[in-house]
Amino acid sequence: MTGGTTDDGAGSAGRAGRRQGAPRGRTEQANALASFVLEVTDGVTLRELAERYHVGKTMWGEYRSGQKLVPLDLLERLVADRTPDEATRVSRTRTARRLHAAAVDAAAGPPEPGAVSDPGPSAPTDTPPRRRRHRLAVGLTVTAAVAVVALLLLVALLPSGSEDISAGGKLPSGGAAQDGSPPVRAAPLTGTGVFAIGPDGDGVLQWDGPGAGDWTRIGDTAKRLWAGPAGLFATGVRGDGLFAYGGSPGRWHQVGEPGADFAISGTRVYRLAPDRGSVHVWDGRGTSWTWVGGPASKLYGGGPGLFATNAKDGRIFKYAGRPGEWEFVGTAGADFALTDRHLYGLTPDRAMVTRWLAPETRDADEKWTWAAGPAGALFAGAAGLFSTDPTGTRLRHYAKNAWHDIGPAGAEVRVAGREVFVLTDDRTSVRRWDPRTDTWTRVGGPAGTLAVTVPRAGP
Repeated sequence: MTGGTTDDGAGSAGRAGRRQGAPRGRTEQANALASFVLEVTDGVTLRELAERYHVGKTMWGEYRSGQKLVPLDLLERLVADRTPDEATRVSRTRTARRLHAAAVDAAAGPPEPGAVSDPGPSAPTDTPPRRRRHRLAVGLTVTAAVAVVALLLLVALLPSGSEDISAGGKLPSGGAAQDGSPPVRAAPLTGTGVFAIGPDGDGVLQWDGPGAGDWTRIGDTAKRLWAGPAGLFATGVRGDGLFAYGGSPGRWHQVGEPGADFAISGTRVYRLAPDRGSVHVWDGRGTSWTWVGGPASKLYGGGPGLFATNAKDGRIFKYAGRPGEWEFVGTAGADFALTDRHLYGLTPDRAMVTRWLAPETRDADEKWTWAAGPAGALFAGAAGLFSTDPTGTRLRHYAKNAWHDIGPAGAEVRVAGREVFVLTDDRTSVRRWDPRTDTWTRVGGPAGTLAVTVPRAGP
């Protein structure tokens, strides 16, 4: 982070007992909100605020100066923590909501005469981002015209050693099919495709689409499914290996050995070894795979690429495209999810959801930004970001910097190109949510599990 700050954040405001200068927001309403935040946090250092709420010292200084608007859910948490008396807390919360609403409304209009127009050191620049590898870099930046919030994590160099996901391993393995037949390829998938395994693994089914309302049986049995532009893949078709769908009912070919996890990013398929000691990418034909890293605990694939969590401490890395090269993204989270463009993370206490900014920013301290409030689990795809509520019972859609309830969460959630598909809690029904009409429609069931394609291809 650039700018003339002290060790404790934004100038003299970093130490308790020193008065901060007059608010410098773009509107009178932003200044009023800043004065309220300054009052509530009186006697608390920026460092203490950063440690308590996982939001950086610089950003707290800007909240208290009015240069940026504190998010409402963070403001409410602040009021609750800093106001032990219940009656006063209720009154303060009302005041906080009123001031925040006024500041947000005013931010949508032109700056008022005399207001400060300097966006501050966290404003985006046109400087091309610099790629950095093996470094923890998360922080704060502007997210929207009416809500500016962020998450700060400690900056630390990635330690070397055998626990690093980029540790050495074997390179290409495999080749033609074991029975001597010509190498096979998966049938690529385009558009939205919805697939299900029948109850107790009986049958692999493909949805024929809204107009037909029927399902076509394309396989006899399976345990798990993975779908994406690279194709449809399953385990448990014949044994425990990975099988690729050949494009016509009954046509399945083994392409790999068993794995602890699999992920699809664009036209690439990745496999985590059963002992989680190595990660491999399918070479696209036959049973040939190439080592790319490891060890790891879980894989995440999507439009932005392949990500994996460290097997020892849960830190998350991005595969840089060449064997053994992984970029350090951030520390451990309770969950991660990929849309067609962004990686989102849920903090370990599940109190907030943050979005990874790289490669949007070149600042080593500006790699993550606040996106939304508490969540139970994350789901994402080309249709956007979704989550369960903290109880895990309701499904929500992320839009306009907030969560919006859309219905029961069910047993499974799968995000497709434009729609969301949910397998109900009793697994007797598959339901489809259409964001254009905000309605749910039953499209099939019962089912054991679901998989959907994400049409937009990643790397």
